Amino acid sequence: MIRTRSGLFVASLANFALASTACLSSPSTEMGSGSGGGSGSGSESTSGGSTSSGNPGSGNSSGAAAGTVVMIAPDANGFVGSNTNAIGIEGSWYAYGDGWGSDGAPPGNCETIGMHLASECSSITFPPPAMESEGGYVATFPQSTPGQMCLSGTAAKVIGTDYSNMFGIGIGLDLNNVGGTKMPYNATTNGVTAFSFNITGIPAGVSVNVELPIPATDPSGDSWSMAVTADGDYTINLTTSGVQGLKPSFTMAMEPAFDPTQIESVQFHIATNIAAAITIPDSTRLCVSNFAAVVKP
Repeated sequence: MIRTRSGLFVASLANFALASTACLSSPSTEMGSGSGGGSGSGSESTSGGSTSSGNPGSGNSSGAAAGTVVMIAPDANGFVGSNTNAIGIEGSWYAYGDGWGSDGAPPGNCETIGMHLASECSSITFPPPAMESEGGYVATFPQSTPGQMCLSGTAAKVIGTDYSNMFGIGIGLDLNNVGGTKMPYNATTNGVTAFSFNITGIPAGVSVNVELPIPATDPSGDSWSMAVTADGDYTINLTTSGVQGLKPSFTMAMEPAFDPTQIESVQFHIATNIAAAITIPDSTRLCVSNFAAVVKP
């Protein structure tokens, strides 16, 4: 049984792009538990942007959705403004983990709710945690290569079955977060049929869950997702059928249908398991680049 992670801590950089400080929003409540070998967890300028026609991705993206590719390029702080793309995406790239709290820094649920030692919890070595400033917290997502969003750290080995508080680490992009308020993004209205990206740095034997949480999945911490196990170019279709489509992974009795009008974010999640910790070295970070939306012709 695989559990995914949704409603995670989100650092909005909308105000940071305009001023020197920004307050971060609070996470949604995570509940539930789950298990799974190797992939279990509980619980953002020119108008229009860059576009190109054709079939995104190569090699690993057989069966990818055809359409116009709209690049979703962040600024140097990881913020994507709605004035940089023609499909209304606005939000920030952020990192999250069970060892980070709602302020974007340690401690997190693992220590404060699970009551585990910090050494037993997941940790993030890159990007850096948010810094307190003038009563709020300032977060940035630095990039050595513009638009390449990277993660390093360790997803802890789960103690007992506490997947709710030991859910691992990841990075994500909010699709509709204005002023620190996480809201659903309507992919259907904006003509978005898929998201494409390149991913590198996946360790052998590790699965990265590419997750699209919606409000209906927030209470349980489950999401619709696609598992990625090798470096390459991918397209995640906003459908439950076909190549590289979304798949359900629910523990709830009633599985909510995926709703493309309600997508909150796109997340790249290294989940915990009961067998061993999973380390993403700083020397070979997990990196996502060329993130784009595929818009129907």
